[in-house]
Amino acid sequence: MAEDSDQNALAGAGALQEALRALLPRTKEELKLDLSENVERSVVMLLQQSADLFYGGERSECLQTSEAILDYSWEKLNTGAWQDVDKDWRRVYAFGCLLKAMCLCEEPGDATVATALRVCDMGLLMGAAIFEDILIKVAAVLQMHLLPGKRPAQGPAQEQPCIKKARNGHVSIPDMRSEKAVPRLHCPSLQHFRKHYLMPQKPVILEGVADHWPCMKKWSLEYIQEIAGCRTVPVEVGSRYTDEEWSQRLMTVNEFISKYILNEVCHFDSFLLILTRGRTRHIRANNLCVLRWKVLE
Repeated sequence: MAEDSDQNALAGAGALQEALRALLPRTKEELKLDLSENVERSVVMLLQQSADLFYGGERSECLQTSEAILDYSWEKLNTGAWQDVDKDWRRVYAFGCLLKAMCLCEEPGDATVATALRVCDMGLLMGAAIFEDILIKVAAVLQMHLLPGKRPAQGPAQEQPCIKKARNGHVSIPDMRSEKAVPRLHCPSLQHFRKHYLMPQKPVILEGVADHWPCMKKWSLEYIQEIAGCRTVPVEVGSRYTDEEWSQRLMTVNEFISKYILNEVCHFDSFLLILTRGRTRHIRANNLCVLRWKVLE
C-alpha cells in the first residue's frame, strides 16, 4: 500500500511538472524580458543566467539565483512611493517568482506546491504581467493540483510584510440627518430605477436585488476554504483606512479565516467584501482583480 501511494505521488508530480512546462516558452531564448535601462545590466545578466540554469536542468542553482533576483527586486519595490516604482522592476520580480515556483515544483510533495502557489500569488500581487499572464496560468495549475483532500495542513499563520500604511489626515463626519438619508428600494423595476434615480442621478440603496445570485446560497466558509483557502490575498487591518494603525497584510485565505473570522474578530460579510473588491488601496496590480474572481467562480 505504501509503495502504491508513493507511485501515485510520483505520477501526480510528473503530471504537474508536464503541465507547468507546457506553459513555458520552448527555448531559453524566448524566456527573456525586454527591459529598459532603468534595470541594471547586472540584473539583466542574472535573469539570463537563471533562464540558462533552468533550461539546463540545474534547478538547485536556478532556485538560488531566482531568490537573489527576488531579494534585490523586492528592495526596489519597497523604495519610495508605490506609484513611483518602475514597472520593469515589477516585471523582474514576477520573473523571479515564476522561476522560483517552477523550481519548487520539481520536488514532489504538496507542501512545496503550496509554497510555489504562494510565490505565484506574491508575483501577481506585487509584480506585473509577463509572458501573456503566465503567472495566472501557473497558479491555476498549482491550485488544481492541490485538491481539497490532499492539501497540507495549515500551520501557524506566517507573518507577512506590511504593504503600505495610509496617511492619517482630517476626517470629516458626514451629515446623517434623516431628511438627507439615502432612500431604500426593494427590487424596483428597471424602468422605475432608470426614471427616478439613474437619469436624475439621485443616490438610492437597492435591497433584495442580489438575493437570487448563486453566491448568496453557495458561499460559505467551507466553500471559500475549499476553492481559495491556499491563495494569498491582501487583507486590510484596521477599522478605517484613515486610522494611524490601518495597514494591509498578505496572508492566505485560510490564515485569515482562522485568525479573524473563527476568532470572531470580524464578520463573514466583511470577508466577502475583501475577496470581491475590484481594487485595493496602495496595491495597484491589475492581475489582483483577475486572481480574486478566478478563485471564487
